[in-house]
Amino acid sequence: MQKKFIFLDRDGTLIYDRPGHYLTRPEKLRFYKSAFKALRILSAEGYQFVILTNQSGIARRWLTERTLDRIHGKLLQTLKKNRISVAGIYYCPHAPEDRCRCRKPKTALARRAVRELRLPLKNAYVIGDKKADVDLGRNLRIPSILLKTGHGKSQIQKFGDKIMPAYRARNLLRAARWIVRQQAKGKQ
Repeated sequence: MQKKFIFLDRDGTLIYDRPGHYLTRPEKLRFYKSAFKALRILSAEGYQFVILTNQSGIARRWLTERTLDRIHGKLLQTLKKNRISVAGIYYCPHAPEDRCRCRKPKTALARRAVRELRLPLKNAYVIGDKKADVDLGRNLRIPSILLKTGHGKSQIQKFGDKIMPAYRARNLLRAARWIVRQQAKGKQ
């Protein structure tokens, strides 16, 4: 059976992203209620998950990589407790002005994950709450889903027709159900 996977953004997709409040402590991590159900639905359909996240807070010295590791440890532990596994977490530690190749929507981070985890792009999706996530999907030539959680609504207002995902979903659960319907139709 062909491997299927989903690139998931972290903040505003899986966990709450409060504007102006950068996540710098593991105990402040809060998942969206429907995230676990959504991931279990997709997992039951054979999807694996890879988290791709821009973490410019490291470059800005708002947190260290050690703190980020603790945050990701808690994230993985919480997912595991809810019977969800993640193939990997990949992050870009650079600020936007660094113009690195790994910051979404550029593809270096995603391609590294694909290479290291031996995942085919053929049956993949990108899900996130920002234009950068949608553009990552376009740059990888795979469908993207823009969530209205996190920054999603403000991104739609800001970019309008310039943000063109394959689907817009109210939350991750709605995105999961759309993917399952697409799969049933043989579209992905």
